[in-house]
Amino acid sequence: MKKTILFVSYCVLIIFIIITVIFAESCQTKIEKKPEIRAVWLHQSLFSREEIRAEAQIDSLFDIYKAIGINNLFCYNTLKDENNLGWDYLQMLLKKGHERGIMIHPIFYPGYDRNLELELTKNPSWLIRDIEGKYCPNYNLANQEVRKYWINRIAATLKYDIDGIHLDYIRFPITQKYSYDSLTCSTFKKEFNYSPLEVSHDCGSMIWCEWIKWNAKQVTTLVAEIRQAIKVSGKSVVLGADVFPDLETSKVLIGQDWEYWAETGLVDFICPMLYTNNLDLFKEYVQKAIKIAGNKCNVYPGIGIYTSHNKITKDLIAKEVIISREQGAKGMAFFSGNSFGKEMRDTLKVNLFKSVADSEH
Repeated sequence: MKKTILFVSYCVLIIFIIITVIFAESCQTKIEKKPEIRAVWLHQSLFSREEIRAEAQIDSLFDIYKAIGINNLFCYNTLKDENNLGWDYLQMLLKKGHERGIMIHPIFYPGYDRNLELELTKNPSWLIRDIEGKYCPNYNLANQEVRKYWINRIAATLKYDIDGIHLDYIRFPITQKYSYDSLTCSTFKKEFNYSPLEVSHDCGSMIWCEWIKWNAKQVTTLVAEIRQAIKVSGKSVVLGADVFPDLETSKVLIGQDWEYWAETGLVDFICPMLYTNNLDLFKEYVQKAIKIAGNKCNVYPGIGIYTSHNKITKDLIAKEVIISREQGAKGMAFFSGNSFGKEMRDTLKVNLFKSVADSEH
């Protein structure tokens, strides 16, 4: 009797192991089949301001993108008060994109330059004031009202059937252009007993060092508040961010601690802006970003086509895609749609990207 029970138990165990192995292999297959992210930063200026003509242009471009497997678009100026088109550009992007399996991520850029003359008549207290008291054309991300403004804009966008929120210029201006307005300085002083105006402006001062770190925390607070707004919406929307290539200098010079964002899951992916024609540096910085992000956050290297830092060739763009894959990146993003022209697209389609038609067979 005991031998029978042992035999049955042994058979059950074997069956359980076999099922477990099959299930694990099935899951692994599903993971491996997850499509590579191929994204493009897309400017509204690519299209006509006239709705009917813009629709035809979007149809044409999105068909081209689908043919090489572009499956995500990070879109600038999607809101009506950003583009002043008189029609719903974001809704059209969503309709045309989703028809082709392309995900749409509206871009928000909190630290980008503003119209200084206009802002001085509207919200001067929101602007950065330099150490001499001069107004700068950028919002102060340490200001709670500024952060609330961006949260409200993002909340409005979450009413649409969007796939993601994408953050660009999620930082202070270059370099160390933090705000020395009275409210910011007094807020900092409550915590550290000194205003940044009262200490030496070098790393020999511990208060100055804390001032640098404190400003980075304000940017992180905004990212966390955006993450919370997405959570409250109840929608399955991913959060991505464009980040400067080098972590250490980013934290000090622009207040961008993207390592913390990745480690704590504040963002779902980062796009380090690796705009270079130097393949050795490109590889090095991809490796660094992937190591820093670990398994908490995906990395999609930003490949610059025509930027203020580089003008790439068709051979180099192909090599940077290969490097991204070899280093374990889950995808890549191209900056930008304005320069991602036929020559570049054809190079990738012929050499590296299967067309959608090919991949379905």
